[in-house]
Amino acid sequence: MRAPARRGLVPVLVSALVAVLALVAPAASAAPATIERYAGSDRFATAAAVSRAGFAPGVGVVYVVSGVKFPDALAAAPRAAADGAPVLLVRPTDIPAAVATELDRLNPGRVVVLGGPETVSTGVEQQLAAYTSGGVTRVAGADRFATAARLASTFPAGVDVAYIAAGAKFPDALAGAAVAGLGDDPLLLVGGTSLHPAVAEALRTLRPGRLVILGDRASVSTEIEAELAGYAPVSRVGGTDRFATAAQLSATAFPDGADTVYLTTGWNFPDALAGAAVAGRDGGPVLLVTPTAIPGTVATELARLGASKVVVLGSEASVSASVAAQAAGQVTDPILADNPVVTLPPSWDEIGRIDATYTSPPVSRGAGKIALEWAKTQIGKPYGWGQAGPDAYDCSGLILRAYEQAGVQLRRMTKDQWYDTRRVALDEMVPGDLMFWSSNGQPSGIYHSAIYAGNGMRVHAPSPGKFVELVPVWSGNLLPYGGRIG
Repeated sequence: MRAPARRGLVPVLVSALVAVLALVAPAASAAPATIERYAGSDRFATAAAVSRAGFAPGVGVVYVVSGVKFPDALAAAPRAAADGAPVLLVRPTDIPAAVATELDRLNPGRVVVLGGPETVSTGVEQQLAAYTSGGVTRVAGADRFATAARLASTFPAGVDVAYIAAGAKFPDALAGAAVAGLGDDPLLLVGGTSLHPAVAEALRTLRPGRLVILGDRASVSTEIEAELAGYAPVSRVGGTDRFATAAQLSATAFPDGADTVYLTTGWNFPDALAGAAVAGRDGGPVLLVTPTAIPGTVATELARLGASKVVVLGSEASVSASVAAQAAGQVTDPILADNPVVTLPPSWDEIGRIDATYTSPPVSRGAGKIALEWAKTQIGKPYGWGQAGPDAYDCSGLILRAYEQAGVQLRRMTKDQWYDTRRVALDEMVPGDLMFWSSNGQPSGIYHSAIYAGNGMRVHAPSPGKFVELVPVWSGNLLPYGGRIG
């Protein structure tokens, strides 16, 4: 069922944020920045677009990582930035067409695969050999921690700083990867309450001058912080949420501002993976936003940076045109979501846990297609709160009846339908999959759902006074994963 939107706080937040921006904005931000967007039809094509925009043919090396699991790619960004190399994404068992085209154009001297055969198969490794005369090598450990440690060990001993981030979720490491690349510094991943043996060995090899932990104590524990202190002096950069942490890291690394700032969604990792390497090479921070809103801490940091160029990583479904324009200073009022960005305890970050373990779901056996075709026959019927047909529907009622036509019994409520289905990333959705909207970026805040109809369209029962309709997907508050039956 669709819950009524809470709008009461929005005018207050707008006024407060305008006041903050007026106080902190430097003179350099008076002129609007230019906007560039690097985007493709999916995560693989977006990474290829970033590479195409930033690298000429004949690069010395290309780093290839899984586009499905994030840890290997996060550790790759600093190494790629240090080498002046692009990062490209592949599926576990094949090279997407856009990536193959970009590899052809780059004609790299060599290719480095990051991660074990379970993330990038030996078959893909063999296919990559056709795109370089210098051979393909693989850097991999027993797990994400060991893989990042092996890659970090390729940096020279005596580095100024090594960055430490949680290996179980991506946001803190995402912004940190760009800063690490800026200084030719490694990024290591940790988890739990003690250092992984491979991480400890890498630290002994690197002998860093200092260590910087990315994220709060819920991300990197105090026990690990204490253990790290045995290797080098330790400091921590951590905000109240992923957005604030990225903003704080930017302020620390770029005290005098920056000419270019990179903007990406804070709800999903793929679009920013390749961008982090370019940002590190070119000396720009990576800041996180929601698809339709700029959190207050990020708006403040954007104003302070005074950038002349904003580079958006990903499509308008990830970062809307309105958000990009606001970040560039091309509109006068901040863009805020219907509901303010809600800070949740790390233990509630279900999306982060999904990010950490996500694998592409099986192909639908056809129930979704049947449900979609039936739902289309209901177009024009009125919205009715708490109704599931035959004369009127709310959002979950329409989905309930549509899937009944396909022989699938879902539960009645929208949140229950989230848990009744298997997770599927937005750029892997097929017609018949379900889409969900949330007021806090997590399943706990789900308030609306729709059936994806393909080509950027959806079928849904919208709200009181309206009718079941086939309309474009609205990206505001859209969760980065949908649901699939199959």
